[in-house]
Amino acid sequence: MVVLLVASAALVVAALGVLTGAGARRRGNGWALAGASGLLFPVTWVLWYVRDRRAERLRSRPVRLS
Repeated sequence: MVVLLVASAALVVAALGVLTGAGARRRGNGWALAGASGLLFPVTWVLWYVRDRRAERLRSRPVRLS
């Protein structure tokens, strides 16, 4: 039972890493950086969140016409 639980958790973590690496590749990163993103997927998610939020704030600023 414990072995099945550990194997399932490892499979989920591996799938998240693979999907994050694929997402990094789609965002324009090279293969090496996409692989590193997959291995360090929690850090990658935080960086993507911060970068996307910053871009969203910049787009939503009102334009001053003077």
